[in-house]
Amino acid sequence: MAKDAFIMILSVYSIEMEHVMVQANQQDDDRYKHLCERIVERCRLQNWYGPDYHSYTSHRGYFYINGKLQMREPSHDLETHFEFPLATEEQLRLSEAVMGFEHPPLLRTLYLQVANGGFGPGRGLTGALGGFCYWTRRDPRYTAMQKERVVEKYGEAYTDLFDPIPFDLEQHEERYDHPREISLSEREWPTYFLHLCEDEGQDHIYLHAKSGHLYDASGPYGGEPTLRGDEVYTRLFRIDGSLEDWFERWLDGIPPVQWYQK
Repeated sequence: MAKDAFIMILSVYSIEMEHVMVQANQQDDDRYKHLCERIVERCRLQNWYGPDYHSYTSHRGYFYINGKLQMREPSHDLETHFEFPLATEEQLRLSEAVMGFEHPPLLRTLYLQVANGGFGPGRGLTGALGGFCYWTRRDPRYTAMQKERVVEKYGEAYTDLFDPIPFDLEQHEERYDHPREISLSEREWPTYFLHLCEDEGQDHIYLHAKSGHLYDASGPYGGEPTLRGDEVYTRLFRIDGSLEDWFERWLDGIPPVQWYQK
């Protein structure tokens, strides 16, 4: 009898926890949907559906189609419409398959309910495959295409960056008491890293999909070597807050320089 009672208690507890998780997920979905609606409304009020950092006469970016990366101008007026349509589940699944992990829920919602990249902070949010991308280096979604182009033009001598050394950000931060700044050698690159955009200062903003942390990636600009004594090639600086916070700051009109202070 005691065993049966214990099993019944566990069953009830499991049902209650499942109900709590469903409610939490629904709340997140509702909040993300509202955020998307506010982004679209901001674009409508400002009569601008492209990125913050732009020229009204030229906003070139890459577009992935039929297995090729093509650079092009916008095909229509960014004062009236987003350049890229909503992403499809097929595009998202393809991107996730290439990256080897699922995109965070908010990022998926942005692609599915706003546009497949090309809008927002900096030079525009990087989309899923089939959408906008401004920066393709170190992005597994485009590695094979880039490597093919480099080999065709320069041979095998310049392909080291297409074979990165995996770097575990969470493990590193746990080991070294969560440092704000991390130095990487030339081939080291974090796993679970998703490119968000290039900012106005030519740094690049990444989302660590596993932890939800955001990072500013910049050149070395001198300084100390990596912990292993290698020459620094990239410096990562952890940005306060989540992806949702990042977009909230943008919606609130807070200047990017105030989003994070080094």
